[in-house]
Amino acid sequence: MALFTAIGVGLGLAGTAATLAGVGIVGTGVAVAGTVASVSASNRAMSAQKQATQVQIKQQEAQASRERRGAVRRGLIARARAANVAATTGMADTSAFLGGSGALSSQVGANLGYGGMMSGLSQDITRLSGLASRAEGQAQLYGQIANLGMQFADFGAVANNINTRIKANRAASPYGPPRGR
Repeated sequence: MALFTAIGVGLGLAGTAATLAGVGIVGTGVAVAGTVASVSASNRAMSAQKQATQVQIKQQEAQASRERRGAVRRGLIARARAANVAATTGMADTSAFLGGSGALSSQVGANLGYGGMMSGLSQDITRLSGLASRAEGQAQLYGQIANLGMQFADFGAVANNINTRIKANRAASPYGPPRGR
């Protein structure tokens, strides 16, 4: 009777080890599939972020162009009003009018330069924010890959531990190791 109990326990341990190994393999397969899907989603997110950054830069360029046209338009209107007043008062050929007209043109040029500089800085900020988002996405991607590697390492350690325990149990059996294996 004790012999059959020992054989049953040995077979039970071997069955448990096989079951645990099977569960580990299935778990690893699920982890691999999840990581592959996660990597794919991360790549799509990085691509979408890059496209969003490019669209935002185009939007800023269009806004800067509109602001430049508005500044030129306002400058032309101010110059036309000044010319109208100068013609009405008889001062169209005076140095005061010509100096004021030149100052007006200079101010429009300065405003355009400042607007161009601010537009360029906004585009740089947008571009750098996009690069930061992509780098963050890549960091998450590599973190997921590292996590998958750790899961494989854990599975290998668990499988090795189970195998070692089975061998130790077989060796410690009062009936000796199984024959024919």
